[in-house]
Amino acid sequence: MMEFIISRTKRSFEFNMASSHWHPWYELFYLESGHCRLLINHTLYYIEPGDLCLISPGEIHRTTYYSSPVNERITVSFGKEYLDPMIERCGHEMTGYLFRNSMISMPEGRQAYVQELIKKMEYEAAGQDGYSGIMMQNYLYELLVFLSRCQESKPEPVKLPVSEKAIEEAAEYIYHHYDSQITLEEVAERTHMSPAYFSRRFKAVTGFGYKEYLTNIRIRQAANLLLTTSKSITEIAVECGFGDGNYFGDAFKKIKGVAPRVYRKMQGIV
Repeated sequence: MMEFIISRTKRSFEFNMASSHWHPWYELFYLESGHCRLLINHTLYYIEPGDLCLISPGEIHRTTYYSSPVNERITVSFGKEYLDPMIERCGHEMTGYLFRNSMISMPEGRQAYVQELIKKMEYEAAGQDGYSGIMMQNYLYELLVFLSRCQESKPEPVKLPVSEKAIEEAAEYIYHHYDSQITLEEVAERTHMSPAYFSRRFKAVTGFGYKEYLTNIRIRQAANLLLTTSKSITEIAVECGFGDGNYFGDAFKKIKGVAPRVYRKMQGIV
């Protein structure tokens, strides 16, 4: 069972995530101060203080910061098994409602309630006594139920600048066409930008390099196929858009830390 972790982190304006990011657990992302963009799969979200995003297992995401010299965020990470009691008591439909929207809009005046729950979890995370573990779980469930109720009011979508909307659309195109031999030139042409300018804008807006993003989408799908099918590694490489099996092996090991065959043998536990 994955440990339930809460952490508070300050990031400078210049901070960039060193590597691409997806994981097999849930993550609640709460921005306490500053401003940031959060790319989840292929959708851009502008995050302001008090906003909260829910990132599901396997969703590729990356944060970029802007305008504020210091940004403080809080993340709450927990494994899929933590939802089992909710599913047992409330059913799959009500539990699944929590994930209707990635970005959750809290009613006016209710941010203080969320902040208080977070402070309680942080207090118990320090290990006050033998009751701390169960108290943290109770606060987590209270927070999840509150956020699920907040899903009834979908936040107004932020109107992106034209150039950023084009980048978001490009990310969506890559996301859905990773299995074909798409090129930088092809995607840049769809956005009416030169390849060099598109490459710079894609990196600035999403935090990903074009090739890095495409490779991560492919590797994520390959990792899933390795665990859920009996297809050969060569078949999976081709199905996920890799024309070269050796390149697939190198790219997979760079991102996941082990070769595809080892990953399959270890059932993804790396």
